[in-house]
Order: sequence, then structure tokens, then C-alpha cells
Amino acid sequence: MTDHEQTGDREKPGRMELTTLQAMLSAEKANALAGLNASSLASERADAMAYYLGDMEKDMPTQPGRSKTVSTDVADIIEGLMPQLMDIFAGSDEVVRFEPIGPEDEEAAQQETDYVNHVFMQQNPGFMILYSFVKDALLQKVGVVKVWWDEREEETRETYYDLTEEQFALLAQDVQDSNGAMEIVAHTMRTQDGAVSIEMTKEAEPAKTSADEEAVY
Repeated sequence: MTDHEQTGDREKPGRMELTTLQAMLSAEKANALAGLNASSLASERADAMAYYLGDMEKDMPTQPGRSKTVSTDVADIIEGLMPQLMDIFAGSDEVVRFEPIGPEDEEAAQQETDYVNHVFMQQNPGFMILYSFVKDALLQKVGVVKVWWDEREEETRETYYDLTEEQFALLAQDVQDSNGAMEIVAHTMRTQDGAVSIEMTKEAEPAKTSADEEAVY
């Protein structure tokens, strides 16, 4: 059998559907435009930061022997807008509020409102996160905030002095029932009156929602 005959026995690739081809071309076009837009956006952000810092070198190059041109117009406008915008987002005690659907939801909605506001403004630097987020949006065309659930182990150390035998027994029982979450690391007993002093550790696994403003470059 010749090579020509072997080749002729192979299956020829099927013809691509027009809709499939159009989808592939559209995807390639979108990827190409995204790259161009990203490059253009990065340049615009660099220019915006330079203008914010008063640097006009791009538009008005410094002439030899002459002073450098400085303009604070961009910074003045952004800083002038910030108080008004921050008053909108953080001007009240409630950054967010959950509205009840019916009368039976009022208590739960209030609890959710209180909890979320506490997590954002107390457990996290909520005001500064919003401030950076809004300012980035004005200056860099986009503001980004990253939110995540943070789980970590924490250990506290406590010392108890001059416990009676009954108090020590109760505390020792709590340690035994804690399944390893508590541990007595040292203890002493006075021979005169039998008073006990102990040092113990407690482990906990608190979880909280964390938020942080992401820098944009």
C-alpha cells in the first residue's frame, strides 16, 4: 500500500459550524481589546496620579533654566469632593441597614443591622476602608475592597491565686471538660493553709469578617 493510499483512508476534519467560529473570533477579539484597554488604563492612572501630585511635566515640560510647572487642580477637586461623599457613606451610625419584610422580621433585621455595622466599623477600620475606596474610585477610576472570613486560634493565659480546695476542684473539672481547650500549665500549693495558685491557658477559635481596601495600580 502506498503512502498516498494510507493518507486517503484517514478521516478528514469536520467543517466548523459558523456560530462556533464566530464565538471563537469574538473571544479572541475581546481578549485583544482587553489587553489594549488595560494598557491604556494603566497609562491613564499613572497620569492621574501625576496630576494629583501636581506634576505637569507631561503637558508642560520644564524648559531649561525655568521653573517647573505645578498645578493642584486635580488634588483640590478630589479633596473637595471627599467630605461630601464620605458623609453619604459614613455620615450616620448605620453604614448598612437591613429592612424587614414583615413585622415578624423586625427584630432579626435590627440584629443583623447592628452586627454588620459593628463588624465593619468596630472590628475593622470601616471609615478608612471607605475613605480609600472612594478616593481610589475618583483618582484611579476604580475602587476595590476585599472581604474575607478570618479564622485563627487565639490563646489567653490566666493566673488564679489563693484558691481553696473546692475552687481548685471546680476549675480543674472545667479544664477536664474542655476537651483540650484549657490547660493548667503550672500550679503551687502553700503548705500552711493549703491555698492553691495556678496558671492556665485557654484556647479559642474566633472567626470574624475582615475587610481591607485593595490598592489599584
